[in-house]
Amino acid sequence: MAVTGQAVSSSLDRFIEEVRQAWGHGKNPELPYRVRGAMERMIAAAGQEPWFDRLVSEARPGRELYRDRDRGFILMGHVHPANHANQPHDHGPYWVVYGVGKGEVEITSYRRTDNVSVQGRAALEQERALRFTPGTVRPYLTGQIHSTRALVPGSVVFRFLSGDIDSVERCRYDLDKGTVSVFTSGASPT
Repeated sequence: MAVTGQAVSSSLDRFIEEVRQAWGHGKNPELPYRVRGAMERMIAAAGQEPWFDRLVSEARPGRELYRDRDRGFILMGHVHPANHANQPHDHGPYWVVYGVGKGEVEITSYRRTDNVSVQGRAALEQERALRFTPGTVRPYLTGQIHSTRALVPGSVVFRFLSGDIDSVERCRYDLDKGTVSVFTSGASPT
């Protein structure tokens, strides 16, 4: 119940404010875990709010929900269609926090097992595959290689980026060919 005379904020507004307050200079190694806690709280309340309903009904593969012009972080909302999957990738110099608001997603993490200095070639070993159900939130730190796959059509995934990944070089890995390619902008795997 709203208190008379006070504005009622959404879980999205509260998430943004909590992250802005915690951000500081953006270099604290605890920050991904603080964002995780804030996202868990956001997701717990989001299912009953109009902004979340709009995100689900629009069913867009990627929508920028918030971009902080001062601090540089971005919150994306994704509604994954049936069979959505991407190749293993990293987020360059940035870290990311994934959370599921609806449906089910699998995120697989990998580690490189090759001689990293060999240009264009890469060998990856799967470390673990985790199933994310509504409310599951996990950070992937700078350089961690991962891939996502929707297990349920219409899964809603939140992706918090510590910076604009479209403006930096990142790596995408082809498991079948044993290759790595560097890319920037536009072709952003989620």
